[in-house]
Amino acid sequence: MSQASNMKANFGCFIVIFVCVCYASAEDESVDCTKPPRFIPLHMCCPVPDLSTEELMEQCAEFAKPPPPPPIGRGGPAKFEHSHHHPPHMRGLHPHPCLIECIFNKTEVIGENGEPDVDKFSALLDTTVKDNEEMAAIMEEAFEECTEKASELKAKIAEKISKYPEFAEKMANHRMQAACSPFGAMLMTCVNMETFKNCPASVWNDSTECNTVRDFINECKRV
Repeated sequence: MSQASNMKANFGCFIVIFVCVCYASAEDESVDCTKPPRFIPLHMCCPVPDLSTEELMEQCAEFAKPPPPPPIGRGGPAKFEHSHHHPPHMRGLHPHPCLIECIFNKTEVIGENGEPDVDKFSALLDTTVKDNEEMAAIMEEAFEECTEKASELKAKIAEKISKYPEFAEKMANHRMQAACSPFGAMLMTCVNMETFKNCPASVWNDSTECNTVRDFINECKRV
């Protein structure tokens, strides 16, 4: 396996660290961080554009079909308000985790060295988000911020691997079992979240539920 593949695969055991956070307190006292709001699919509040094209979907056809959706709880699917211009993502609510990795590799957004390339991501936005310059600018800024977070996380992983042989062995086993690196999906999850937090008013679903979720995410401090 190449050094770049190893570098990207090392993120496998750290998805939770990157995308799951615990909220403790809020700067705005009107937001109660001890009571998270009811779950709403974020794309129903802020429809972040799909970064795929027909050509890319053909090149990544192996991962084009979504995996089975997670089971629905006793309460059934969440209900939410949405306007006519907030449809579900065209590729489905649960894209294959390897799809975005494939797209990023094909467009060189993730280079052969395993590092994200802001210029390549900007070029991808020029193709897929060309009809909304404001959204494209927000997504590009989000990508830059998430790239910095990824670099910090990568350094922590490398340090832990060097200190703990058992952890290094677990990472090696993960690399052998994984169908693809989770790095692309993790990076895009971060981009989607940062874009959600700064969603343009022109596409934001101005419902009570969506505003409550965004207030909670923006105001509650992460610990």
